[in-house]
Amino acid sequence: SSYRMDSPSEQEKSQHEIAPLANPPEQKMKKGGVLRSLSFQFSNIGVHSTPSRKKGKVDPTYDVTPEKDYEELGTINVQNFGTMMKKYKKKNRPAKWTKRFFILKECFLLYYPTSFKKTFEKTKRIDFHPKGVIPLIGCSIVAGGDLGKRHCLLIAHPLFPSAVIVSAPDGAAQESWLTALRRATKISYKNTMVGETMIRELESKGNLLNEEKRNYEVASTTSLQSITIQLPPLKELGRLKEELEEEREKLIRTTKKLKDDLQNVKNELKLTNETKRTLEQEKIALNAKTEHLALNMASLNMEKEKIEENLSTMLKEREQYIIEKQNLSTAACQLKNRLMEIETKTNCMSTEKEKISKLLELNEMKMADLEKERHYYTTQTNRLMETLKDISEQKEVTECELREQLQARIGAEKQLQAAEKALEHLENALRLSGAQMSELHEHIMPDVHKLREFFEKVAEEAKAEANSVGILRSAIGARKSMRRSMRRVVGRSSMRKTKISSEGDDGNNNNMSSVC
Repeated sequence: SSYRMDSPSEQEKSQHEIAPLANPPEQKMKKGGVLRSLSFQFSNIGVHSTPSRKKGKVDPTYDVTPEKDYEELGTINVQNFGTMMKKYKKKNRPAKWTKRFFILKECFLLYYPTSFKKTFEKTKRIDFHPKGVIPLIGCSIVAGGDLGKRHCLLIAHPLFPSAVIVSAPDGAAQESWLTALRRATKISYKNTMVGETMIRELESKGNLLNEEKRNYEVASTTSLQSITIQLPPLKELGRLKEELEEEREKLIRTTKKLKDDLQNVKNELKLTNETKRTLEQEKIALNAKTEHLALNMASLNMEKEKIEENLSTMLKEREQYIIEKQNLSTAACQLKNRLMEIETKTNCMSTEKEKISKLLELNEMKMADLEKERHYYTTQTNRLMETLKDISEQKEVTECELREQLQARIGAEKQLQAAEKALEHLENALRLSGAQMSELHEHIMPDVHKLREFFEKVAEEAKAEANSVGILRSAIGARKSMRRSMRRVVGRSSMRKTKISSEGDDGNNNNMSSVC
């Protein structure tokens, strides 16, 4: 409604108070209460009346009259609250959607950061420092959709620089916010003033009726007094009484008619205000749409100019392209001829390349064979080096053995010479006589001992010679096997390359001669 409407019980009370013509001071107090109820009350926003130090006195800056709650308000004394997305746009920047906590308090839409929701639900008080305040008096609220958002609400006013767009989370929330915001737009100072003027007119009419009633009562009392003084007949009194009753019924009917007229006027005023608001909202919505269409037309004109400029540039580029195409056709013929020459050259190069590739393959095969031969020769040389080392070691061993044998032979020859001398002494001694046996015994005994030692040494040397003969035979067999293996290696290498085989044979012969 355009202003605060009292409940039906309050309307009946006011009608009953107008009818019986109560005392004038009570009417003045009632008038003050109505004016207070029509004014905007923000006592529930978090500010409370602070009594002064003296008893019975209150700070005059705050209104402490008890407020009658709206039917639309809930337990937190706000029409609606909840989280919605708000569209935020700066110049030359894309639009952004930010999540805010909205509170609808009478004819103002306040929005806060989402963190304020918990404190509001806990304290049930409104903060004086919101992120923004949107006055809803005279605004038009239209439901619709935007890019990426389906449940949007557009709040527009001629004095706003641009329309405010918010998005509800779902369709039910959109409907509840739409009804609450449209109700809030109807609360305005003009509507309250219209209601006050109508109430004053009705009160003045009631006062006139009360004065007429008083005058009628005074006239009736005076007439009754005159009648009682004159003592008219009883019939005349009954007739007067019936007339008074009829006039009283007429007055009651007129008062009822006035009350009905007052109610009809209120209803008609309510309907006219609602139609006026809807027309204003439609007008604002149409203005917003026309502005949007004008902006679209301007953007389309700009795009049209850009397209025309692009067409002109494209035509110029097409002419240049035709000229360049003609130039390119001649260049293409030259390039074709050049291409034919290049193709012939490439064919020749490809044939040469094939030949070179074949030669490379042959070289690679030769390289592989050479690598195999090199590996074979390295292995054979390593084996020969090992055999040479073995032969040199065996040579040293044989030389040592030969030296020992020579020394043993020399010692044996010396012992043989000593034995021969001893035998000569024995022979000479046997020739002598028996007188000289004692002397001979002294000379013979050491010779006999020498012979015994000689024969013992000869037996030991025979055993050693037998052992050394076996060692020499094994060494000689090893030398023969080495010679055979070397001859085989040399024979194989001579079959592959004559030069290498001849050098190998010379080297092997030299080695064999040195070994021998």
